[in-house]
Amino acid sequence: MRKDIENINDYLTRGHNLTRNIKDIANQKMPPRRFKGKDLSDVTGVTLSRIYMAEKEGRLPAPDVDEVTRRRLGCTMQQVLNIQDYFGTSPGRSVNDEPVVLSFTNFKGGCWKTTTSWYAGSYLASCGYRVLFVDLDPQASLTLNCGILPDFETSHETSLGPFILEEEGYKESLVSNVIHDTYVPNLKIIPSSLQLAGVEYSLSNAISHSRESHENISKRLHWFHRVRDCLSEVKYDFDIIIVDGTPTLGLLPLNIIFASHAVIVPVPTEITDFASTLAFCDLYKEQAEVLYDFFGEKLESPDMLFLPTRFSPSEKNATLGSEFVLDQIRKTFGTSCMQSVIKKHESVVSNLSLMRRTVFDINPGDGNVSREARKKAIANFETVFDEILERVVFPKWSSKKEQLEVQGIY
Repeated sequence: MRKDIENINDYLTRGHNLTRNIKDIANQKMPPRRFKGKDLSDVTGVTLSRIYMAEKEGRLPAPDVDEVTRRRLGCTMQQVLNIQDYFGTSPGRSVNDEPVVLSFTNFKGGCWKTTTSWYAGSYLASCGYRVLFVDLDPQASLTLNCGILPDFETSHETSLGPFILEEEGYKESLVSNVIHDTYVPNLKIIPSSLQLAGVEYSLSNAISHSRESHENISKRLHWFHRVRDCLSEVKYDFDIIIVDGTPTLGLLPLNIIFASHAVIVPVPTEITDFASTLAFCDLYKEQAEVLYDFFGEKLESPDMLFLPTRFSPSEKNATLGSEFVLDQIRKTFGTSCMQSVIKKHESVVSNLSLMRRTVFDINPGDGNVSREARKKAIANFETVFDEILERVVFPKWSSKKEQLEVQGIY
């Protein structure tokens, strides 16, 4: 047994050193994305001529240029945000609109739950929205993807855990203290740590004690709203909050669901994952029925959308290929199934994950990703996340809802 412990300790030491080295390499070799030409005009909502004139007249800072060629390098994300602010073209909510909380969840791992969360936040930030990630998965993959080393640069005390459990010294008003920067200026994160695994057990104990003490409904309901109440302290600093949780359906995932305006359920277009999603729905229905019998309408359930992922059209001639399973997903979930699907993009996602980046964070040709592969991945992910904006986010923002109505979308 002692020898096994020593071996595992050696594995951990070498593995953690490798992870730290990869982070350093990513930070050194991955330059920030720069927007230029049509991309710059599209993201700012301003013609290039207006931007150039504002720079020439000193209303905007002079552009970054190559020291040798003196050509424009394009704008970093921070410079894009500055241009949006100056011209009043920021895409976010108005002051009268509520921030929208989205969560991505399913019953099992491997469904691209965390990957979809990460790419959604990265895309929205690249458009100019103020985005907050909340990582509530003890595995902390989203935290790692954002360039923060779990349990080296994070701990239970720097996560949302102690606030959820109302530990001494962790008032909800202090939640902003655990918000960390990422490699994108308008994308922040509340990181996770392995110790979050104990939150589920502690929540169970709190609810059991509440039941045994015959506390009133409001007090019992309180423990299902801990995530919601914690986020209420910081949500107005953001446009969209994205929560990533564990691939289970316990009390912490239920907290995440009840904190959300919409739950996006990634469903890989493979028959075993489709069956697993049905099991997730069955378990959620059982839990919801029990909670409804006790709390009634006091516990509000969010919208739920099912997002087909890992779609591979090349398998369409197979007996149980992606095309067949996609058809079953759409027939099963009807209008609650998203029309757009996430294709596999295995090489793109894998290559960039190593560098802790998404396709929305890199310049063409960077990250060992071909320009054509990057272009296809961006087009696919943009279609998916734009549908989420139109179906879930914009209808909750009065100004955006009016725009959709004019376009005949909503």
